[in-house]
Amino acid sequence: MTGYLRITEPGGGFLRKNDPATDNWYSRDVAAIASTRGLGRTAPYFIDADKVGDGAPVGGQTVIAFPNNHLVYMLTWFGLAAMTALGFVIVVRNERRRDGR
Repeated sequence: MTGYLRITEPGGGFLRKNDPATDNWYSRDVAAIASTRGLGRTAPYFIDADKVGDGAPVGGQTVIAFPNNHLVYMLTWFGLAAMTALGFVIVVRNERRRDGR
């Protein structure tokens, strides 16, 4: 079996409440799921299996993709630095004009 080892994460500030009566789980509350299903001792984690074959349970539901936005971040920060430097030059120039230098 291959997959992601996921720790229990009951609750959550932005998640809906789990509804054990209808078997709808919005957070990974391993203890509550085990209790609802009448399981005995369970580990405090579960395995989110990879997509393998057709059948139940359906694996591959967790998609982990890290976008590569480094060029955009670089352009943003260098642009902000350039605007700060330009603003500094403008302030210094205006101060010199005001002082008559």
